[in-house]
Amino acid sequence: MAQIGIGVIGGGGIAAEGHIRGYQTDARCEVVAVYDVDQAKAQEQAQRLGVPHVHLVLEEFLARDDIQAVSVCSPDYLHGAQVHAALRAGKHVLCEKPMCTTWADAAQIVQDVRETKLVFLGGHVYHFRPDYHAMAAAYWAGEIGDVWLAEGDYISDMRSFYGPNSQTPWRTDANAAQDILLGGGCHPMGLLLWALKTQVTQVFAYANHKAEPTLPLNDCYVLSLHFANGAIGKLIAASGNRGYAPSGGHLVLYGTKGTLWGGKLYRNNPETHRSEIIHDYREQFKDHKPRVHDTRQVHHFAEQCEHFLDCIEGKAQPQMSAEDAARVVAALVAGLESVRTGKPVDVNNHFG
Repeated sequence: MAQIGIGVIGGGGIAAEGHIRGYQTDARCEVVAVYDVDQAKAQEQAQRLGVPHVHLVLEEFLARDDIQAVSVCSPDYLHGAQVHAALRAGKHVLCEKPMCTTWADAAQIVQDVRETKLVFLGGHVYHFRPDYHAMAAAYWAGEIGDVWLAEGDYISDMRSFYGPNSQTPWRTDANAAQDILLGGGCHPMGLLLWALKTQVTQVFAYANHKAEPTLPLNDCYVLSLHFANGAIGKLIAASGNRGYAPSGGHLVLYGTKGTLWGGKLYRNNPETHRSEIIHDYREQFKDHKPRVHDTRQVHHFAEQCEHFLDCIEGKAQPQMSAEDAARVVAALVAGLESVRTGKPVDVNNHFG
């Protein structure tokens, strides 16, 4: 079979580097071009990583016959239009999280995928971490019974990514700043929906802007969640952390038989009635490293790219489909609407 030609949108960025390096570990594909409006950054990255072509015009990039699939690694607010253009140009798409930043764009992408029948993979790279996968698998296997409470946190110090001289200055651009609920909260929301195999039906949210003045938007959100399976939950997304944030992490599930918290499976001893660690997934995978682990930001990019290629070849179904990724966006934008109105908001999980 001929190699799958890959194009990367958002050349020069941190995520683009991870995707390019990830694809380059797989002989089934070749990264043939990058696209970005910043010629200097794109050319530097392309030359350093051995990508032969750089484009500054998206239409010319998408018109290439030697590109069958693209990774969208651009700033969040550009995802919707770029994914739409790529699908309509006949390209399979792997899109960095969040899939987009509005419900309307999410619905459009779902419709595009349904009509084109092309592969779409939502780039929720934490799904490829072995500890999170093992935790989800433990729940699927019935190890903690029925979940009645679920929570996830994204409490981060984003100062190295903020400001005009930072690694990603677009995040604090006053014209299109990244909202931390969408840009960071998508990590725990994606994990919760993936693990629980359900959807959020209603959100009530609070927010403030006290921790990180560089970000021109709210920097801390707390969301109360109601899930379709009857569970309730909590999600925190914050970007101004200084110091340690003692939490259970991105994925915490409380069940009728046990608890998954902080990368561990807990149950109560029936004799002592005290909590015991049944399995420590963090310890199990403490020596694990992603296949590519010397990039500016280390994630399981290669493993995600491999899964994307498997989906293109018909060997797998996307772990995060267009509908799945759209439900993440729908829940988070409902949180933004709840903050605006001060009222609970029903989540629109119907995309046409």
